[in-house]
Amino acid sequence: MIESLHVSGFKLFRDITLPKLGRLNLFVGENNTGKSCLLEAINLYVGRTPVTDVLETAAKRSADRLRPWDPGGTTEEGTSITHPVFELFHRGGDETKARIIIEKVGDSSPLRVEWLPHRIVTGEDGFIRYVPVAPGDAIPPEEVEWALPVYRGDRHVGLVTRRRLPLMRGRIVGEKFLNEDASSVAFLPASGFSDAKAASMWDALVQGPGQELVLDWLRMLDPRIEDLAYIAGRREARLALLKLQGQGRIPLRSMGDGLTKLFHIALAVGSASKGVLLIDEFENGLHWSVQEKLWIALAKAARDFNVQIFCTTHSRDCLESFTAAIREAGPGGASIYRLERRGDDVFATDLPLLNVDAAMREHAEVR
Repeated sequence: MIESLHVSGFKLFRDITLPKLGRLNLFVGENNTGKSCLLEAINLYVGRTPVTDVLETAAKRSADRLRPWDPGGTTEEGTSITHPVFELFHRGGDETKARIIIEKVGDSSPLRVEWLPHRIVTGEDGFIRYVPVAPGDAIPPEEVEWALPVYRGDRHVGLVTRRRLPLMRGRIVGEKFLNEDASSVAFLPASGFSDAKAASMWDALVQGPGQELVLDWLRMLDPRIEDLAYIAGRREARLALLKLQGQGRIPLRSMGDGLTKLFHIALAVGSASKGVLLIDEFENGLHWSVQEKLWIALAKAARDFNVQIFCTTHSRDCLESFTAAIREAGPGGASIYRLERRGDDVFATDLPLLNVDAAMREHAEVR
């Protein structure tokens, strides 16, 4: 379990520390305070494929596919700023010394990503190698490219270069140094899963109690639901159909955004067994009246499936309903952090669980 978190140099975070995390965690704050960035940082830290995860994180916020960046596309200071990969770094101070660190407090093996110039060397075998440029080295500019070495502790686990793009079917071919301490991770974005992703996750739950858990959660909104099945749709897509008592099968999407959101959350819980579940903008599509029941169900699932859960919100209704689940969190407890942006920095305030209302009055409204 991630008992604490320290992030520096990543996106909006110059340096931020969350000293105590629980099994159930909620991040609140206004828009553009880094709530989604915090989930991305956790996803990077616990992921299994460091180089691929760095590239996928960059790709999420990019409208285009990740393409090789132009080696000559630099500023007068010599730093490339025209590619989504470099947008992962906090923009402050000397960009030529940029570094991302994501770790538990006191961690001996933090995830570290650096932004460094490398000399391009072609060996006799014809293979291209990247050699870090030492301070003071006089290297012709045409022989230098910016690259991102990735480390776990002192171990060099990969190098992100323009020659390793684009992603091949979402994975870098031949990633050698996997994170052996990785957890299973399910990341539910604010927009939800794609239909294809949801279908594949449903299929993966065919063994064990996963599918029944999903159905139980759907019944929170509609107790008439008996079953769910996928059928072939148009253009090889698959369509989720619900079986209701006394009725035929009805498309899940026709039942409203709330039921679809609940379906996606339940799929994510089942997929994150013994790992980490990340939910961005928890309240999207959910009426306030069902949120308390869902939080309690999440707290129980976190214990039963040994899952650590991290969610974001900017809704006060969501925050108030979360407090009802705190007593259900059990061993490991819960935490609430409010993120606030002041200038170019983001700060985290640990809100007291026993008197959240008073804390929110002191630190202003969520929105």
